[in-house]
Amino acid sequence: MRHCSSNFFYLAIIGLFALFIGSTIHIFWQKIFQSLLSKELTLRNNSRIFNIWKGSNEISMNMDFYFFNWTNPEELKLPGKKPNLIQVGPYSFIHKTEKVNIIFHPENNTVSYDTRKFWYFNPSKSNGTLNDKIFHLNVVAVTAANKVRYWSSFYQSSLSYLLNKLSEIHVVKTVDELLFKGYDDSIINMGKMAMGNVDNMPPYDKFGWFYLRNGSTLFEGNFNMATGEDDIKNIGKAKNWNYKNKTSYYKLPCNAVEGSTGEFWPPGRDNNDISIFSADLCRSVTYEYTGKTINHGIEGNKYEMGDKTLANHTLRHYTHEKTKYFDKITTTEDFFNVEHSIINIKNNNINNSLNYDTIDMGKCFCNGECSPLGLINVTACRYGAPGFISLPHFHKGDPVLRQQVNGLQPNDKDHSFYITLEPNTGIPLDVAARLQVNILLQPSNTIDLFKNVPKIYLPIMWFDLRGGTTDNLASSLRQILWLNKIGIYGSTILASIGGLMLIIIGVMQYLKSRQINDQNTRKLNMIQGNVQTEKVYMEIVAKNDENQRNDCQLYSKN
Repeated sequence: MRHCSSNFFYLAIIGLFALFIGSTIHIFWQKIFQSLLSKELTLRNNSRIFNIWKGSNEISMNMDFYFFNWTNPEELKLPGKKPNLIQVGPYSFIHKTEKVNIIFHPENNTVSYDTRKFWYFNPSKSNGTLNDKIFHLNVVAVTAANKVRYWSSFYQSSLSYLLNKLSEIHVVKTVDELLFKGYDDSIINMGKMAMGNVDNMPPYDKFGWFYLRNGSTLFEGNFNMATGEDDIKNIGKAKNWNYKNKTSYYKLPCNAVEGSTGEFWPPGRDNNDISIFSADLCRSVTYEYTGKTINHGIEGNKYEMGDKTLANHTLRHYTHEKTKYFDKITTTEDFFNVEHSIINIKNNNINNSLNYDTIDMGKCFCNGECSPLGLINVTACRYGAPGFISLPHFHKGDPVLRQQVNGLQPNDKDHSFYITLEPNTGIPLDVAARLQVNILLQPSNTIDLFKNVPKIYLPIMWFDLRGGTTDNLASSLRQILWLNKIGIYGSTILASIGGLMLIIIGVMQYLKSRQINDQNTRKLNMIQGNVQTEKVYMEIVAKNDENQRNDCQLYSKN
């Protein structure tokens, strides 16, 4: 019995220990897991994530270009005629990036870098060649007319004379010329001679949408980004762009450099919106949470470009202490490092507290004249070219945009811009960056080339950049997520085993005590029964003896 009791005691100690360890791990596992993630995801020199980020051969993306071939430019000025557009492509390229001039700043836990991009034509995935001819709007002429729109009549008349002599409203160029090779234009050459190197003059000797970009670091700008060394929640946040925490293209507060740089997001994602600072758009862009999706067998949060970016009425609220800077230029560096909250105008979720001012962010992105829903005005950061960015085929845009031309057929599957993030780690699972370039064509009373033309946001081309997690990275990510599940379920199982052991031991001890009690009761009953039997026996024996004496027969002695 003593040996059995000793075993129960040791088993109880083991069960109690398992219950304590399992419960403790379960309670603190998320903090433990987040600590492990912080060590793995923090951007450090020569770490695995650093080698992937700076541009190894492990990741390559695919970028498809589509052009809108304008088939009836000669009918532009005819009443009731619309531009007929035929989409051609894709012209597919392997797209790679690498980070150069990397400098870590441990004093404020940031890293500075330049980005170099490469495009390699992939004929096997292309529907056409780079020598295909495209009927294309004369963007150089439109830009020149837009730049002098509010100049003196002398300059406008001079430009009108030059355009009539040297240009037409459309050009016919190859895909290669329109993308990377570029083409000569007399207006560019004469503009450089006449204007010199004045501010906001493009530094190009040719025109092409990606002219001089292949292999160059001059177009993305220098970024300063948080490494997450001090706090993993800061990883990937843009701190400065071109050595400043605000831009000169928009008014306060729209000129803040904020949001992610587009490659890192903090782990522990929720359903809140995410934002990216885009060097091409010279501003931050918001992506709205739309639900869960599966990619590489991993569940992720999906965020899409929607009304908060494509509409002109995105509201935010700022404290009075912050808005006092909006009326004047400030050199306060810390102000623009604040993570601004975005108000959902659809739900009218606006804080009406007297301590806040509500700011209509869309107004300062309009550059004086707000465009229809679905357009992002980038004229200010494109040397005065009347450029407007949208989703392909004006997806999610005002129907009036599509009604101005023939040939557009938007759909959500092919034309949405979305980012899918694994919520526990913040790692991008799937990215579909799809944007369309549009040029505002509008009439001019002084430039003959553009007299009597309709006001149209004319689609030019769009691209589809696909990227995300590779199969190898997805396998590593699944291992990390399994580690999280093992920690949660393992600690639960361990605590359950410990608790079950204690319950079993308790039940066995109870049953054992019941058994002992029953045995003692039976013994006591037996003892009491023996005593009763002996008493009865003695009584019976005594009675028999008495009877024998009474029944004895006396005989006479003869």
